[in-house]
Amino acid sequence: MKSLKRIAGIFALTLLATWGLNAGAAGLGPIKLQSTLGQGFAAEIDVLGLQPDDLLTAQARMAAPEEFENAKLPYASVVSRIRVSIVPKGADKAILRLSSNSPVTEPALNLLIEFSWRGNRILQKYAVLLDPPR
Repeated sequence: MKSLKRIAGIFALTLLATWGLNAGAAGLGPIKLQSTLGQGFAAEIDVLGLQPDDLLTAQARMAAPEEFENAKLPYASVVSRIRVSIVPKGADKAILRLSSNSPVTEPALNLLIEFSWRGNRILQKYAVLLDPPR
C-alpha cells in the first residue's frame, strides 16, 4: 500500500512539474463568430496565457495552403481573403480579429490559424458553420 501511495505521489509531482513548465505558454481559445452567411467574415479568438512582453513579438496569420494540405484540411478560396490581426487588450491580453470585406457564401469553413511569439509557433484548427441571416 505504501508503494502505491509513493507512486501516486511521484506521479502527482511529475504532473505538477510538467504543468508548471507549460504554464507560461500562450494558446488560442475558441472562435467567436460574429457574422452570418452572405456577410463579410467577422470573428474573434482570445489569446490565452500571454506573458507581459509576448505581444512585442507576436504575429498571427491564416496558415498557407500547404499547411492546410499537411493538416488534411480543405482550403476554400475565401480563406485567402480573411485577414487576421492582433488586437491588444491590456499589457498581457489580446484577441485575434478575423475579418474579410467580401461576403462568405460557403456555409462551412475550415480555418487554420498560425500564431507565433518569441520563437514559439502554434497552428490551431477551427471548423466554422455560418448560419443564414434571420
